[in-house]
Amino acid sequence: MIEAITFIVSILLLVKGSDMLIDSASKLAKLFGVSDFIIGVTVVALGTSLPELASDTYASYIFKGDIVIGDIIGSNITNIALVLGIICIIKPLVVKHTEIYSGWLHLFILTAASFILLLGSGIGRITGLVFVLAYVAYLRKVIKEYETIGVEHVPRNSVINSIIKLAIGLTGVLIGAKLLVGTIISFAQTFGVPEYTISLILMAVGTSLPELSTAIVAAKKGYSTMALGNIIGSNVANILWVLGMSALVRPIHIDSLQILPAIVMMLLLSVLLIRFKRTQYTIDKKEGIIFLAAYLAFVLFSIATL
Repeated sequence: MIEAITFIVSILLLVKGSDMLIDSASKLAKLFGVSDFIIGVTVVALGTSLPELASDTYASYIFKGDIVIGDIIGSNITNIALVLGIICIIKPLVVKHTEIYSGWLHLFILTAASFILLLGSGIGRITGLVFVLAYVAYLRKVIKEYETIGVEHVPRNSVINSIIKLAIGLTGVLIGAKLLVGTIISFAQTFGVPEYTISLILMAVGTSLPELSTAIVAAKKGYSTMALGNIIGSNVANILWVLGMSALVRPIHIDSLQILPAIVMMLLLSVLLIRFKRTQYTIDKKEGIIFLAAYLAFVLFSIATL
């Protein structure tokens, strides 16, 4: 009974918090002449990746590297296949042709990080530091190259009000995510499911709910560039920032063969994202259904190989 109530409360916090977060972030973007895409790929992406950062750095501290890797890879798969699939079914995502390049950069970063993980059977502190620095370089690059995408100048007013709402919305999203992840993990562990599988599917869905809720709200309100920027930015933040910080806390050791199927799925979905974006610069409902079908296949495969 208590877990059911907690689940409902967490969903309400996520939905309302996401609505405030998107509205305030968009207003701040316009107030300061910053593009929706940049806000999505930086502020919103970093904010919605905080659940992964908090849970994974703690997991690393208590020597649970399997949880860290499972959550990060699973979250990236969930962001593209589940989150993007759902928002494209709700409303086709129209993107500008210049944003295709961010897709290629996204794919390159995920591929490079994946090879490092597989070849090294994990990641140490020095590599973790390199990942964090690479994330800082990534932010500088996308801000410089895409600062004019979706810019709409409006009179400067209510700056403080927008910042307050942004903070409240982000707080609601993070609290909701924490509550939800706690109930999901508690439920899953009663069935004796391996920690890697729990984090790969259930924990990943829980920590990706901020991305899902913010992306849905952004798509409904017509901020397609922010929705796309949030998904791409969150994936890069997960693989570089979250994984890098977790490795700095404690080196992470993994079974390369165990994570190989999930990494292949993550990279294939990234390629598919670029392909769909090239089709009249729109990701439509049919392509959204393909993403959801791919996610379902991934979940069934993960369960079948327990």
